[in-house]
Amino acid sequence: MNFKLIYISPNGTTEKTTQILKNVIEKDGHTVELINLGAGKNREDFGQILEIIDEADIVGFGAPAYHMDMLEPMKRFFQAMQTAGRVYQFGAFLYLNYGGITSGKAFSNTALLFASMDIPLIGAMKVMAPHFHHLDSFPTQTTEAFIQEFYEALQAKDFALILNDRLKALFSPRKKRVNLIYPLVHIIGKKRELPITIKPDICKNCGKCVKECPVAAISIKCVATIDLEKCIHCYHCSVICKLGAVEVPVEKLDKMIQLNKCIIGMENPPNEIYR
Repeated sequence: MNFKLIYISPNGTTEKTTQILKNVIEKDGHTVELINLGAGKNREDFGQILEIIDEADIVGFGAPAYHMDMLEPMKRFFQAMQTAGRVYQFGAFLYLNYGGITSGKAFSNTALLFASMDIPLIGAMKVMAPHFHHLDSFPTQTTEAFIQEFYEALQAKDFALILNDRLKALFSPRKKRVNLIYPLVHIIGKKRELPITIKPDICKNCGKCVKECPVAAISIKCVATIDLEKCIHCYHCSVICKLGAVEVPVEKLDKMIQLNKCIIGMENPPNEIYR
């Protein structure tokens, strides 16, 4: 079968999850093509990707969790799929890297959207991964084994679709308080966005941040500047600049994470297969 894995991975962990999936699927004798929504022309033009997925038997969609949903570029791609007016013939699965606090409504929202496009879902997986500013080793051997187990679970049921009467219960938020908090999360999230400062006296205009920004929000004229209308505050630019020209007060992020844990708690189990 022909698999396409479409993903967005500003800080690398979802890309690593995608690569493990690719290896496992290819080992099973199938063909796999990886499509990174955060690279090159894919960042601003989805037209070619919409053509490519017409060739697929199965498409996997992978993203980090952000504001209790899929990261914004993946949501934009879903909107492009919906407005394209195409008839999609593939089955789909979802995979989400998240910090362990909550996967929110990422799966339930996407399941509803896919149902409106008559795209059958065959499964989903959430994987706990470190936040961008932590140097934890990812993936661990346990995580790799879990990702392989996810694919084997889909293969064991011959990639059969999840029946509609099971979808709502299967993908419902794992914590009831998510439904209470979700309507406010985007407002609160906007207020909690950390400032990103590019220091012109340190920046050497090397262009690395321009090339790697997953939404093409950074440009260089005389100095590097950020288009805040495009910026999704993934803070990848602060990670990849080895000169320290991009400054983000990440110590505030750890305080926010601790507060989120107090309000919502941690999901249990942290890694989960939906099938």
